[in-house]
Amino acid sequence: MKKILFLVLVLLSGFMLFTPMLAGAHPLHVSVTNITMEENMLNISINTFVDDWETAYFHYYGKPIDLRMPGNTDNQWFCDYLEASFVVRATKEGEPMELVTDTITFNELSMKLELHINLKDQPKTLYIYHAMLTDIFADQTNLLIFSAGGKQKGIKFDYNNKEDELKLR
Repeated sequence: MKKILFLVLVLLSGFMLFTPMLAGAHPLHVSVTNITMEENMLNISINTFVDDWETAYFHYYGKPIDLRMPGNTDNQWFCDYLEASFVVRATKEGEPMELVTDTITFNELSMKLELHINLKDQPKTLYIYHAMLTDIFADQTNLLIFSAGGKQKGIKFDYNNKEDELKLR
């Protein structure tokens, strides 16, 4: 039953992220993150609503921002917020792995962040902290799909569940 519910949530969130809305707003606060482990690299793709990030900026600074404008995703708040709300470690107590931003693209209402992490060695576990936008929206849900070696695992993060550990071996 949990797998069916998770699949429905993934499909619904994908529909909501990539389908233009007639009213110009969205009724869900959701992101979908895909992490693929390939050799010594984690490829990360985060799909989220751009206006949710703009609301977060307004919450912190009291002024609007258009993240689609060149350079606005390079500002210190954006980088700090991303690094504080999405953290990957080899262990819960370990040092955060360095997130490298490859591209940030926009499509209608969505923002897609393409990131990667270079792995120094093959970790036995991955500790993931995913609290993106949960400090702004009480109903924020961050769905994550981890893929490695032909297997997948789905994790749902929200206000009450911001961290999980993936056993890789």
